[in-house]
Amino acid sequence: MEAKQINKRRKKWIRIFYILAALILAFVSSAVWFYLNSRVRWPEGYISYRGSCITGILYCIVYWFFAKMYQAHKIGVYRLTELTYFQLLAYGASDVIMLVISVFWFREITLRQIWTGLIILAAQILVITVFIYIYNKIWTSYDQPLKTLMVYGEEGYESVVGKMKKLDYRYDVEECVPDETPLDEIERKIDQCDRVYLYKVNDEVRKSLILYCNAEAKDIYLSQGITDLITMGYDVSHAFDTPFIRTKRQPVKWYYPLVKRAFDIICSAAAIIILSPVYLITAAAIKLYDRGPVLYSQVRLTEGHREFRIYKFRSMITDAEKQGARLASQNDSRITPVGKIIRATRLDELPQLFNILKGDMSIVGPRPERPEIEAEYLKELPEFGLRLQVRAGLTGYAQVFGKYNTTPEDKLKLDLLYINQRSVLMDLKLIFYTVKILFIPESTEGVEEGKATAGSK
Repeated sequence: MEAKQINKRRKKWIRIFYILAALILAFVSSAVWFYLNSRVRWPEGYISYRGSCITGILYCIVYWFFAKMYQAHKIGVYRLTELTYFQLLAYGASDVIMLVISVFWFREITLRQIWTGLIILAAQILVITVFIYIYNKIWTSYDQPLKTLMVYGEEGYESVVGKMKKLDYRYDVEECVPDETPLDEIERKIDQCDRVYLYKVNDEVRKSLILYCNAEAKDIYLSQGITDLITMGYDVSHAFDTPFIRTKRQPVKWYYPLVKRAFDIICSAAAIIILSPVYLITAAAIKLYDRGPVLYSQVRLTEGHREFRIYKFRSMITDAEKQGARLASQNDSRITPVGKIIRATRLDELPQLFNILKGDMSIVGPRPERPEIEAEYLKELPEFGLRLQVRAGLTGYAQVFGKYNTTPEDKLKLDLLYINQRSVLMDLKLIFYTVKILFIPESTEGVEEGKATAGSK
């Protein structure tokens, strides 16, 4: 146990030095960029060395915000390629903001500002990749997967365990035990593990194990039921000397619907104009491949179970659903070569901007399902319709933190998390997170072969 504590302290210092290195790189690179673009104006009295230092400090603040959002400092949690990508997003977003500010500062934009910015970004990624590699090597020398115990009460835990085993550098699943196992035996197994997962265990066992893990300072993770998520928001009532928890949904701010709709209109219209070359290139590629239609439309569901027709770039063969509606599976033969590219890069979703402009969808909201697919889900999960308390969205909580093949129950839980805490800030946060997952392959995994939906058996 003492060796584990020593390793834990060492890893803490490794992470601190990694963050410091990233911040120093942010300061130096931004100060150099500003110096290179401002020195020609020095005779005019525009800037000084002090200005470069102030720029470096302000850049570090902006970089820190994006790095925290994209979890770019989570060394030991993500793979090297993922950390590099997250750092690219953090530095890239900061560089864009710095470029925009410089346009207002210098009252012009020049090729010098752009190419020096690109060179600085390339240097940032090169240097931070080296840092990540070195620190990751040092980290792994002290790191070992944590021994994990799964206690389950219902079926479905196998899926969670399967996901853990894919992350074998982080999880070492020691054993899976049913909640009907004697408590003293479960407690002995907990003593031999670092953390405990409780998956739908009965209330009595859940209560006992939470108390035991708290006393033994063991990390414990609890699966949440649908009713738990619906009643997440709560206040403590002190009306008398016995404290009660009052569950209630926090009402959205009065201005939120107005701001959300205005944001949808402005952003979708601007994106359609800016991305018009991408629309043309994508459409040409689809048309040239098999001479079929460029777009396809489907009936989907939005707020209040209202039906609307969604538009996408066609990524499958023209008669893909002649045998009925079903979600795309892994290695689906119906997806064309062009379709694989536009699905991987999310380009097939671009026509939905017109749905957003029209008002059928929002930029942020639950993924719109097909009526026939939802009907299948409702047979086993009647609560699935709760997702459509708000307008369907292009991106959202379930799209960011789930996958294409996330089970209906987990998809519902993720959407309820959004519905219960939606706000302007939450929407902006999810939009930024969407950029983070654009090039992560796991988020576009199809359902298993032979299944029509994510929840079918």
